[in-house]
Amino acid sequence: MYLVNPAIGGVLVSGPSGSGKSLLLHAASSLARGRRKLSVPANLTTDRLLGSLDIQSTLETGKIAHAPGLLEEADGQLLLVDHMNLMPQTIMKEIVNVLSTGRFHVQREGVSAERNSRFMLLAAMDPEEGIPSPPLLDHFGFYVAMDHIGELETRGEIIRRALQFEGDRPAFRDRYLSAEDALHLRLEAAARSLSGVAVSEEMIQLSASIAHQSGSSSSRAELCLTEGAKAVAAWEGREEVTSDDVREAAEYALPHRMRSAAEKQGTSRSTSEEREGEEHSVSSKEEEVIRSQAPVRPHDDHELNRQHDLSGDSSFDSDLKTGSDKADGQSDGRDEQVLPPDETFSIKPLDLDMKQREFHHEGPGKRNQTRALQQQGRSIGFMNPSNRHKTDVAFDATIRAAAPFQRFRPKRKGLAFVIEPDDLRQKKKESRVGATLLFVVDASGSMAARKRMKAVKGAILSLLQDAYVKRDQIGMIAFRKGQAELILPVTRSVDAASKQLKGIPTGGKTPLAAGLVKGYETLLSEKRKNKGTWPVMIVVSDGRANESFTGLSANPDIWNECLAIARRIGAEGIPSLVLDTEQGYVRLGRAQQLAEALGAEYRMLDHTDDQRLLSTLRSTLS
Repeated sequence: MYLVNPAIGGVLVSGPSGSGKSLLLHAASSLARGRRKLSVPANLTTDRLLGSLDIQSTLETGKIAHAPGLLEEADGQLLLVDHMNLMPQTIMKEIVNVLSTGRFHVQREGVSAERNSRFMLLAAMDPEEGIPSPPLLDHFGFYVAMDHIGELETRGEIIRRALQFEGDRPAFRDRYLSAEDALHLRLEAAARSLSGVAVSEEMIQLSASIAHQSGSSSSRAELCLTEGAKAVAAWEGREEVTSDDVREAAEYALPHRMRSAAEKQGTSRSTSEEREGEEHSVSSKEEEVIRSQAPVRPHDDHELNRQHDLSGDSSFDSDLKTGSDKADGQSDGRDEQVLPPDETFSIKPLDLDMKQREFHHEGPGKRNQTRALQQQGRSIGFMNPSNRHKTDVAFDATIRAAAPFQRFRPKRKGLAFVIEPDDLRQKKKESRVGATLLFVVDASGSMAARKRMKAVKGAILSLLQDAYVKRDQIGMIAFRKGQAELILPVTRSVDAASKQLKGIPTGGKTPLAAGLVKGYETLLSEKRKNKGTWPVMIVVSDGRANESFTGLSANPDIWNECLAIARRIGAEGIPSLVLDTEQGYVRLGRAQQLAEALGAEYRMLDHTDDQRLLSTLRSTLS
């Protein structure tokens, strides 16, 4: 369909490793005769993508000249991107933006120009390696899902054809040449007849209705759906689009844009800020479709290098008072319960998106791209050296900086090219760091009553499945009965977590302040041990604290004590997420106040079950 009608706007093929998606991409590109195939390398830099200084021309003329980049070379051609979800986001965003607009602006190294580029885009991804953000997915007109090849007969045929291909490649190609020629002729005929395909008002309304029912908020959905339906009609030799054409095109135009009914209802209750955040998160319905078809707002991370514990800070302790809070008091006589974790669920790998935030970190990991302080990581560009000791020189950028001045610099004996200290440029590198996700969970009697702890346990075990791949760590603190306990030390081990989580009791009062302090101390300790980690505190509570940090319930300012502690933690710049489990007709809204004090992302869980908790974590941490 895309080869018949390029107005569809790009095709993304998704499937597990070994499903043949890369082979399909290259096979499809062979049918696009008349278009040159250009593959996007995984290590592509912005210079190569947009273009840079033409060194040879600049040296010869003494005037700055521009050398075209990959986007300019792709004009009128076919661009292939394999493992699209592993490409740098800045590169992919630039590619899909040019795909949509047909133009881009170059402004670098003394060059400022507007360039046009109209190309076709075929991309492939493995959803198990991470799912791109919805805005990026939405730029692709069609989404094609592939599955594992399970049929014995098909797998046998793959072996036979592979052996035949390796045995005699020319003969193998000749065997299928006539079928390929016939397919190409039909594609050309369909493309020629496309302009004569009519779309009735009834079919326009049907396309809009189907797109609306899918929950897609993007107008691209119905446009791509309509263009796809036209391609189907042209392929079948019809002069008018039918309802069957629309429904067939919908199978490819809508899966990556769908939202669940629960999310659509939740959007109407969200604040404008929450709605903005949800536009950048992969929805549970959309992810369910992607995965089934193919088996906090975190704040800037400041260095947590204080050399004392929070509890030992005299200025901090001066903010804490003692007394009682009888209005929110809960009975301490609840029976303790030990709830087993819910079953684990296959969830989207958490994509703790750093937005456009750039911060400096050292350390291993696969989750977040960061600007590295060490001389490790992939080069993503260049910069002026930050100090007098110029190391890790970007030779290409240095030569481009010196090239325009060669005709005016005095010749030096034995030097064909003169580089001055001011010409030196340093490599800008990017590496990845892992995250430490610490759950600070209310284990009081209210959590047991609603089976909330059961859901939290199931969510942690599910997240650990992804954490193992991403080199993340997950821990859990439970606060109850006057104390906060690290019941799951920070770990990557699913087995260890499963054993530890089974025996967590619930019941008693709610020492929220103690939980916050313990969470801070734990993340501070992890930060000291592993400077490369990215700490995230996830607080699960209704905020109804009724026991002070000191363990005394006679403090009338228990809530102010909690807010004071939260503000101090927020001042440290620790990214946080508050999940509000408060229910009932009378709601105090204290969890939201706590989130404001922490400077954290806030989400309300109307129904605290495993699916809702996982869905909220997906939408907020992605």
